[in-house]
Amino acid sequence: MRKLWLLPLVLALALSLSPAYAQAPDGEAYTVQAGDWLSKLAEKYYGDPLAYPAIVDATNAKAAEDDRFTAITNPDAIEAGQKIWIPTSTGTTAPPGSGGGRLSVDQLKNASYDGIYDQPVTLVDGYYEGEPFVEGGASRPTVTFVGDLVAYGDLNGDGVEDAAVLLAESSGGSGTFTYLAAVVNQDGQPVNAGTVLLGDRTQIKSLAIQNGQIVMEIVTQGPDDPMCCPTLKVRKTYSLQDGQLVEVGSEELGQVSLQDLMGTSWTVEQLDFDQPVQGDEPITAEFADGQVAGSGGCNRYNAPVSSDDAQSLTIGPAISTLMACPEPLMTQEMQYLTALQNTMQWSYYIGKLALTYQQDDGSIGTLMLLPSPSSQ
Repeated sequence: MRKLWLLPLVLALALSLSPAYAQAPDGEAYTVQAGDWLSKLAEKYYGDPLAYPAIVDATNAKAAEDDRFTAITNPDAIEAGQKIWIPTSTGTTAPPGSGGGRLSVDQLKNASYDGIYDQPVTLVDGYYEGEPFVEGGASRPTVTFVGDLVAYGDLNGDGVEDAAVLLAESSGGSGTFTYLAAVVNQDGQPVNAGTVLLGDRTQIKSLAIQNGQIVMEIVTQGPDDPMCCPTLKVRKTYSLQDGQLVEVGSEELGQVSLQDLMGTSWTVEQLDFDQPVQGDEPITAEFADGQVAGSGGCNRYNAPVSSDDAQSLTIGPAISTLMACPEPLMTQEMQYLTALQNTMQWSYYIGKLALTYQQDDGSIGTLMLLPSPSSQ
């Protein structure tokens, strides 16, 4: 069985918080390719999938000036061949002369972090590997930068955007320990200002910087939970105090349940790890009123959902329309619907939704879904 080392989705910025451009900002034209979506482009250009509203506003401003561009009226639906405008910045970077703009993901992936081992570790392209615990042995300490979820905001009151990142530490055992690290922006360079342990196999639902503090929603182990299966929802708040990252608030939000999925909308990113969705049409899943419904990339479908406990999940059978689809979309849609109906468990996975399913050969697969902009 595949090891699911972290089972942790993100509460994104609303469109109303995006910058409104009177005229198109500096940027570059981009022609949408098959498989593109706005949050994916935002992560590519800014290192932050939640920055997609800046692309929406910049494209709409550009469309008002240049008829070669098409205004984006629905952030969920951009089409291959559509010309959009990618602004140089998201409009949230620090002002000129205030110490530089937003730290890039590449900078964060190659920074040094302390608070994990006795000595700081320096990542190289998001990874650190120490010496084996036993000479010639396979077990060794590792630290991995979790790039799926990075939050930006001012943490130290200097008017410059800092960052909050997640790191996963493993030493070869069954546990994977998640750390939260605060990184301040000092003249455009990343400096780790503090690191704290979140827990073993903690699920991360959201990560944000609000009013100078790091705010997270997680699912962690309750008093009677085994390490494998956390069920307690908690909102935690951290801030920098006297040069250290400290927890300043913790609020229990009850036990995670199927009800947490109701009213949420998602777009499928991968049919399994390292198997991205193909084609122009997104595969979607919308949970409401005890059902999941959406598009399989060609046909519409709906199916009942139920749960026996915290994050168990039973789906199906699915009912869908019967429109013929070209290959490979037809095969992909069937693979998705089969996986959906074989789902056994749901969980948060670093700002995403993971649906774990059993494959025909008895092995485990995982559907990975991103939050749809309309649900954020």
